[in-house]
Amino acid sequence: MTDIRSLILKDAGRQLITGGVLLVFGMFFLISILFYQEGSFILSLFYFPLFFVTGAGLFVTGLQDFNKLRHTTIQTADSCPEYTYPLFPKRMYLGQQDIRNDQAGLYDMRGERYAQAEEEQHWKYKPAPVISSWLSIPSIKSGSFVYKDDQDASQYRLEKKGGFKWRGYIQNEAGRYTAYTKEWKGTDGKRVIGFIEGHNLRWQLEGDRYLGWYQVTDENDRVWAEIKQGAIPTEAADRFGNMPGFIVEWSVREQVPSSLVAFLFLFQYGNY
Repeated sequence: MTDIRSLILKDAGRQLITGGVLLVFGMFFLISILFYQEGSFILSLFYFPLFFVTGAGLFVTGLQDFNKLRHTTIQTADSCPEYTYPLFPKRMYLGQQDIRNDQAGLYDMRGERYAQAEEEQHWKYKPAPVISSWLSIPSIKSGSFVYKDDQDASQYRLEKKGGFKWRGYIQNEAGRYTAYTKEWKGTDGKRVIGFIEGHNLRWQLEGDRYLGWYQVTDENDRVWAEIKQGAIPTEAADRFGNMPGFIVEWSVREQVPSSLVAFLFLFQYGNY
């Protein structure tokens, strides 16, 4: 398997640099507040907490990752047994209850939930996660999440390493890293995100970043689903109209592996 330790080390450095830059911008806006300049006072009140909290979160996560690499052995596994869903509806919706709420779910059009991912809270003080949620830039912040299936059983731990570029990791129940994501530009200019399991490209998501339409294929180029980011299902507009996410139209509906659903959750967290 690819050296996960070296990837996490790169991500830690990137988060430290990005976090440090955002903290500097935050301090700049704080100084603007303290010296009160009428033309920029309101903007400074808005941008100071946004940059400062986001930057502090990234910086702390980067330090934590460095400490983890220094004191903990990174255990990996090329693959692991995975849960499969017997049958999915043709059309589903994967979204967050609110763009500032880090609990996401995969639903059918009636609102029944088939899977969920909820952020782990590591904060010592209870107000901290609320402040972090409301005063961070969602697409940039880091986070770790627990993914549960339709039986409410934990399947994976998902890690999103933030910054202006993100990377996702998956750990199994034994705590071993089994997969990670990698993004690149396709030959036709399309955005491609791969889900690498062991030495193999297990899943691939390819599409247009601006239209938000993507196709999900496996290692054999078999199409499993098409997703439409930001689209609202007309048959359930009242239910999902205010929920950030995307429509999932399954081409393969039977025996859908949980690793594919986990990949979609990581994509969700990386784009909002």
